[in-house]
Amino acid sequence: MKTTPKPSGVIVPLVTPINAAGEPAAIRLVDHLASNGCGMLVLGTTGEVASLPFALRRRYVELAVRTAAQRTPVFACAASNCVSISIDSANDYLALGADAAVGILPNYFKLEPAEILAYFERLAAGVRGPLMVYNMPATTGMSIPLDVIETLSRLPNIAGLKDSEGTAGRREEVAKRFGGRPDFSLFMGIASHSIPALRLGFDGLVPSSGNLYPERWHQLFQAAGAGDWATAEKLQHQLDTIGAVFQRTRTLGQSLAALKAGLGLRNLCGPAMVPPLLPLSLADQEAVRAELRQLG
Repeated sequence: MKTTPKPSGVIVPLVTPINAAGEPAAIRLVDHLASNGCGMLVLGTTGEVASLPFALRRRYVELAVRTAAQRTPVFACAASNCVSISIDSANDYLALGADAAVGILPNYFKLEPAEILAYFERLAAGVRGPLMVYNMPATTGMSIPLDVIETLSRLPNIAGLKDSEGTAGRREEVAKRFGGRPDFSLFMGIASHSIPALRLGFDGLVPSSGNLYPERWHQLFQAAGAGDWATAEKLQHQLDTIGAVFQRTRTLGQSLAALKAGLGLRNLCGPAMVPPLLPLSLADQEAVRAELRQLG
């Protein structure tokens, strides 16, 4: 049941437009990504998944699948503190046409390695299709141990890992242990680590600034794949500078609000956030857009 060919490329973690213009904005955004060669992860951290009602989650997966129209992959994150809800959600998203479900740890209880393994084994056993493992300590408060990932990687429907952990040496060890396998994909979830990860043999990238500049991320990935590291490094520097506009001195939630403010430059998304997060002030929104205009 391993996915062939295995997942690869740029998978942008899609923001979630809300308010009355939410669905048209979501359609524009998905088309923007797919038209520029990028797949998408619906309902990830960037999509404020933990704050979304389930009906809205399902609707946005439906819109993404329909609008992408098989031009690029659509992954959908099934996030819940209840494993049975995560399993049901994942199967629903796969039935809607998502190419893979994405499983993330519940974040209420602190789990030990044996419990982390048991959670994902139960998830994999219940999900009827490809499942990506998502390691995101910044939101779950837990790192998935590499020995756990080793065991999970041998399960028939575990397609790969999205790793968003910046611990020193983590990406090197992940690449050493899992890189180059024909049945298991590695995706780097920290945008600033993209070139080092690709040099180590990671198969794909998950950059949030791809919502605004998918064409640059696609060019970076293509350049790296062709061995044109000079072009890839140049693009990485540009995109790191852009990423700093969103992240500088901000919490994770505030950086997502800054990203939505920046998307206004291309009329792709409004600034509204899903409670409990708040949009940036009007002055801060304009400051973000002004800085992005200067960067070009």
